[in-house]
Amino acid sequence: MSAAPKTASKKSPAGRRDYDRRKKRGPMRKTSRPLWRQPMLLGIVVALLGCGVGGGWWASREGWLVEAQARLDAVSRSVVSAITPFKLADVTVEGRDYVERDAILAALDVKSGDSLLGVDLQASRQRLEAIDWVAGATVERRLPDTLYVTLRERRAVALWQNGTEYTLIDRNGRTVRASRMPPGAESLLLLGGPGAPEHVGELLLLLAYEPALTSQLRAAVWVGQRRWNLVLNSGVEIWLPEEDAVAALQQAAKLEAQHKLLSREFGVVDLRLPDKLYLRKRGPDGAVPSGPA
Repeated sequence: MSAAPKTASKKSPAGRRDYDRRKKRGPMRKTSRPLWRQPMLLGIVVALLGCGVGGGWWASREGWLVEAQARLDAVSRSVVSAITPFKLADVTVEGRDYVERDAILAALDVKSGDSLLGVDLQASRQRLEAIDWVAGATVERRLPDTLYVTLRERRAVALWQNGTEYTLIDRNGRTVRASRMPPGAESLLLLGGPGAPEHVGELLLLLAYEPALTSQLRAAVWVGQRRWNLVLNSGVEIWLPEEDAVAALQQAAKLEAQHKLLSREFGVVDLRLPDKLYLRKRGPDGAVPSGPA
């Protein structure tokens, strides 16, 4: 009799190998955590909340911080001022006749107690020369406490009357309202008429042709934005034309030399037309008659 087959007491080789592998790996474990338990994410959330709370606190305290900063700056300036050598105490200006004092101080941009060594001399000079009536300037330190300024102002050649206001004019037509009339201002040529300052250079060139006649000149009026009327010391007016004013002025000088025309009873010598001469007598009261422009 054949014996009944025995049941295998051990697993097959393939099953055994699979079992061994699982045993070595150990039991499977869940390693991931919920997002809210991640340390990095939790830190970000806390930081954001802190920023929100801190921002509100900062906004509420901003005024206090600004005031504290201002006080700190004031203390710092006091400390720097206490240890600053050669503090500025005086600004001395030489050569000023026309330029306003306030304009000079504004250009220098300094104040009492500033460090004299900290003044930028080059920049100060450039700002001074940017003032319209200043032709040149120098700025020096004079220790221990003085800033010394020397100005070279433009020279006034005429005084322009515009209504009740008088303005000084240089030969390039620059104007300035002086804080005070400089010495000799009463001898300057008096100009009248709108736009006269812009044409003062042309007038000076015209007058250079007849210096003898120019020496008698008291005033010049720019008429109709196109021509000049000359007023002599005697009160006689010479009306010059718009074109070829030089020839007309030379003609007036010739008539004066030959006939003493400008010293007679005539109030106006009208030379506006090149081939004609018109003379107007003074009125009974000595006034000069008016005429067309």
